[in-house]
Amino acid sequence: MGLGSRRLYSEDITHKPVIKDPELERAFKDLLAASWDKLPDSLLREVKSALKKSNDEAGKEVVTNVFRAAEAVEEFGDVLMNLKMEFDDTIGMSGENVKPLSDEHANALQTAFTRYSTYLDAFGPDEAFLRKKVETELGAKLIFLKMRCRGLGAEWGKITVLGTSGLAGSYVEQRA
Repeated sequence: MGLGSRRLYSEDITHKPVIKDPELERAFKDLLAASWDKLPDSLLREVKSALKKSNDEAGKEVVTNVFRAAEAVEEFGDVLMNLKMEFDDTIGMSGENVKPLSDEHANALQTAFTRYSTYLDAFGPDEAFLRKKVETELGAKLIFLKMRCRGLGAEWGKITVLGTSGLAGSYVEQRA
């Protein structure tokens, strides 16, 4: 390798889609940059406006999919936080009333994990960027639930906050 040459690792693994319309691309980037805990009204207006104005059909499809994912994550995140608060009410904030999970709570926990896993598996290889965003947004909430319970199956060990197994395609590499 000579001077001025640069080696790119896993260059073709995780690319964000090409969006031709600048306003649509800005909405896309703003969606990915925002926290999906509670989507700001200004962001919702920006995305809806960009989708209405744009003639870039491929870009519209990408932004629509990201927007749907953001809304789904916001809603599912609320369910997870309500479940965590229910656990906190049952066992106490510091675990002073520790006892086995009720069947109702155990079933709710298993259902949440199953839905999370199913949702992640629904993303195709061209949506790796979106899968990582969903893992980042929901992973922390699931880990909070995991920390409140013991005796969970090994499948709970697969939950990550940053969905990557190494640097290939990670956010670290995207910044390089």
